[in-house]
Amino acid sequence: MLFWDVIERHFDEADFLWGVWERSLLSPTHTLDRVARGPEERLWAHIDGLVANGPEVARRLLFPALEEDDPSRVRVAASALLQTPGEAGIEAVIVALRARPGQRGPMVRALACSDRPEVSGRMRELLESSEQGLVTAAAEVLAFHHTPLEAVLPRLLESDSPSARALGLRALLNVPASARQRAAAQEGLRDKDSGVVAAAMEVGCRLGLREAWRCVRERALRGDPEALLLLALGGGPAEYKELSAALAEPAHRPAALWALGFVGTPEILDASLEWLEDKRSGPLSGEVFTAVTGVTLMEANLTAPPKERRRLVHTPEDDLPLPDPAKVRDWWTRNRGRFADGQRYLLGEPRSVAGMLAALKHGPMRRRLGILVDLQLRASARHSLRLQPRAPTRQQYAELSAIAAHGESGFNLSRLML
Repeated sequence: MLFWDVIERHFDEADFLWGVWERSLLSPTHTLDRVARGPEERLWAHIDGLVANGPEVARRLLFPALEEDDPSRVRVAASALLQTPGEAGIEAVIVALRARPGQRGPMVRALACSDRPEVSGRMRELLESSEQGLVTAAAEVLAFHHTPLEAVLPRLLESDSPSARALGLRALLNVPASARQRAAAQEGLRDKDSGVVAAAMEVGCRLGLREAWRCVRERALRGDPEALLLLALGGGPAEYKELSAALAEPAHRPAALWALGFVGTPEILDASLEWLEDKRSGPLSGEVFTAVTGVTLMEANLTAPPKERRRLVHTPEDDLPLPDPAKVRDWWTRNRGRFADGQRYLLGEPRSVAGMLAALKHGPMRRRLGILVDLQLRASARHSLRLQPRAPTRQQYAELSAIAAHGESGFNLSRLML
């Protein structure tokens, strides 16, 4: 006998928890372990509850939910069906992926998060479709697991869709290096879409293209967030001064503070702490303080009483603690001498490969992508550093183990700017 009120509660809880889980993957207060033991464990427990109650649940609840217009319910239904033993569930998701272009986003997310081996094979079949949108959807799922997409790269790079072009550019890093690869990255730098240019800058910088670094310099002057981050990761003292100067421009300040946190010198922290009282940038300035010193504001009692924040859209920045300017400055004044000028620090220790790898495994979720890009920029060809920060933790732990197996050699921690 099925208790439908319990089953529907499983669905509603999974619907709610998926959003909680997605936010936790970008949270400044969560670590990978906390994500695994918290929202992710609870999410998959409710999805398992839907699967465990058998095919009648799929017939009466999950199949119909795939036809709904609510993306979050489509995502949960697809995830549960992909977990269901047999072929009926995965077949239903593939049929819906073909038939419902408007709901491909949540279905792609569910497919990417599935660990069923059959998913990869079905996505490869879809790469031969005549419909560009379906090819892009399948390619996105495969790229999520670092699958080479050499056969469809021309279709992606020449697509009318900016998201497809950006996907194609990032997929260049999973195929053998070639002149064609470098030419595609250079072409992406001239794209009219900012998202495509952002992908081209990152890919081009990882390939060592002078054109990419020039583009970074030019766009950083205009306050482009991706360019500011790459400038911080690849630059030196001259570029750090440019980043510090960007703090004076209110529109550029949040992105500049985010980038400066990855520089990590005490001089950078000196400049950042000037904005502790700023209504919008105060929490970001406090984040730079923690990134450099390793001191957690809440644990060290360096926070001010939180203020009510009324925003329609919740962002990771909303979870940053509000620093107490006087207490933070007092701590820094007393401890500034422990930090050598010009030395880059990460969580209170001189920046090192070991520290950066540890931060990927144990550090705040919000900052891991920046650290990952920093390491990827500095890795030799044999260190692919394939980590998907938006994947379920089981995939991330496996990828981190593979990274650890390579060891700490093969990285260049010196300045990269060409």
